[in-house]
Amino acid sequence: MTHTLISGALVDARTPEAKARDWHQHEILAALASVQWIEKPQSALRRFPIFDQDSSGSCVAQTEAKELGIMRYLTDGVYVHFSATDIYQRRANRPAPGMGADDARQILQGGTTLEALSPSQNMGDGQMDGALVEPYKREVGAVFAVPNYLALAHGDIDAIASTIQATGKGVMLWFYFKYDEWTDTPTIKHSDLVLGASTTLHHSVTAVDFSLRGNDKVIFIEDSWGDGAGVAGQRFITEGFLKARNYYAGYLVNFRFQDAPTPKPEHIFLEDLWLGTYSDEVRALQDCLRYDGEFPANADSTGYYGPVTQTAVQKFQVKHGIAAPGELGYGRVGPKTRAMLNLIFAP
Repeated sequence: MTHTLISGALVDARTPEAKARDWHQHEILAALASVQWIEKPQSALRRFPIFDQDSSGSCVAQTEAKELGIMRYLTDGVYVHFSATDIYQRRANRPAPGMGADDARQILQGGTTLEALSPSQNMGDGQMDGALVEPYKREVGAVFAVPNYLALAHGDIDAIASTIQATGKGVMLWFYFKYDEWTDTPTIKHSDLVLGASTTLHHSVTAVDFSLRGNDKVIFIEDSWGDGAGVAGQRFITEGFLKARNYYAGYLVNFRFQDAPTPKPEHIFLEDLWLGTYSDEVRALQDCLRYDGEFPANADSTGYYGPVTQTAVQKFQVKHGIAAPGELGYGRVGPKTRAMLNLIFAP
């Protein structure tokens, strides 16, 4: 099957400082679960409705709609088809095609409406951008908002498979390639291909399962090129191709927050802490912030002070009247924040 492909997964042009604010799995997960690599027949693979982006650059929005549908399936036992049009219309670079990862994740914090209310299949960019998405449809979509996302180490087949195995969720993967490389089992034919080159294609897909094929580890992805592409809409990504051509990986997550889990942690904080710190003091900080309701209950205390921990510190500071957005020390554990932590948690 031939397919007109517009590069839809835009290369991240943000500053290093902006990229450093992304939320990563390694901050909230102490260790990956060991993957049960076994060979599965095609009939045993997970399969979800196959999307078709037609001639649009909406692959990122299509991937997010599928990720959200899989999440609802895990929660409710029923697959819900969400609208990629509602996501795609809100992209920052409109009317240009494609989307950036950070832009897409920010958009999904507001949710997306249902496919039945705002169709998104077999449409070009003009059709998707011109579709009327009335306010009430977006109000419906807001019910399905997903406030958080986590980036994975791209090119790491065990991290991707472990995430699918542990959570059941779909994982967004971005690849770059030449058209003749994107076969049922994509292979590298152009070893000198450059990620950001104007002639390089960039594409977002959803990883839904994993398996051994012989002695090779394989990730199964669902494309948005219709069920006539690949093997009934799925492709087999080998470890070698993944390492060479995957440049983004991430998945949706709903963090849970709760006050006062048992037992109450005890700790005296003697050191200032800030973004990028890794220590046992940070691990104790995460335990205390979880107890106080700012650090996610469904996250490990890893000892790494990343953006998730920084956000938790900011919430703690606002809650206890220590600092507000824009003020000196906001998001950093300095003397005032340590004093409040010690007032609450010192033995």
